[in-house]
Amino acid sequence: MNARHLKIVGYVLVSVFVLNILLFSLRIISSSIFWIVLILGAGFVYWGLPRLKNNRDA
Repeated sequence: MNARHLKIVGYVLVSVFVLNILLFSLRIISSSIFWIVLILGAGFVYWGLPRLKNNRDA
């Protein structure tokens, strides 16, 4: 992946997190769905994103 693809992935993740917070604050989604999305996103950022970045450098 090149830097442009990583930027797109970052923008998508930020959009998902903002939408998740917005939907939770409007009580459209439950707290369990909010936390599941948050944990999955954090897991991807912690484990998935460094792998994508390392693949870019190789």
